[in-house]
Amino acid sequence: MDMATARRIDAQAAAGICDTHFHVFGPYDRFPLPRDASYRPKEATVAAYRDVTSRLGIDRMVVVQGGCYGVDNQAMLAAVQSLGPDRASGIAVIDEATSVADLRRLDEGGVRGIRINAISDKGIDADAIRARANMIAELGWHIQFHARADQIVQHAALLRDLPVDVVIDHCGRIDPREGEDQEAMRAMLDLLETGRGWIKLISYRSLPPGGRGDEMVPFLRRFAAAAPERCLWGTDWPHPLLDSEPDTGALLDEFAGVFDSEPLRGAILSKNAGQLYGFQ
Repeated sequence: MDMATARRIDAQAAAGICDTHFHVFGPYDRFPLPRDASYRPKEATVAAYRDVTSRLGIDRMVVVQGGCYGVDNQAMLAAVQSLGPDRASGIAVIDEATSVADLRRLDEGGVRGIRINAISDKGIDADAIRARANMIAELGWHIQFHARADQIVQHAALLRDLPVDVVIDHCGRIDPREGEDQEAMRAMLDLLETGRGWIKLISYRSLPPGGRGDEMVPFLRRFAAAAPERCLWGTDWPHPLLDSEPDTGALLDEFAGVFDSEPLRGAILSKNAGQLYGFQ
């Protein structure tokens, strides 16, 4: 890491970096995976994550429910409480059986939104997305939408019309080889223009095999130009479902180098999350 990048990171750490996207898995003797888990990651505990926050200067954080746990949100809720509800929030997974009482308990536990994973959940369609949005609207929650670029195009009109804010996950898994004028890019920019669309500028999962990180730089800058107040950053720690785990600190260094404006970096790394997740 060059010294210029190091100084940028230190400046943002002092302002309180918010990691809006990480997962916890386990400890499995307390929070075992279900028998039908969609994947079986190695343990990634709150204790291990604390090391990441100390190393990178992360002050606030958002625990995103891992798909392998399904709708059993206990590990996520325990992580929020352990890290402190004044500095941690959660994103839950719910289904059609989730009751109003369940939602209230999740809200009391620090949950501020739900994740819809259109990539791995074959039961998610337009009706299911609309139903989930209606369930959470009264709580002021948002939907975090994890989908491929083609699925974002498929549901673009619906996402713009939902009664809640929508956060696009992982840059919409857009393929940089398709160029900045591809249909998925236009769909996401249209969503951002509504004032209710947000995007997590976590780009490494969009890279094709053998791709380079700088391929996503024009996309990151264009998203930030379109909605500088509604762009977010996250580590995606512990980077599940990858053959080779990236270095989390290096990802932050690379991200900080994308933007020349320190106020913009501060907004994406810290300020914007306060508005969405209700951090003081």
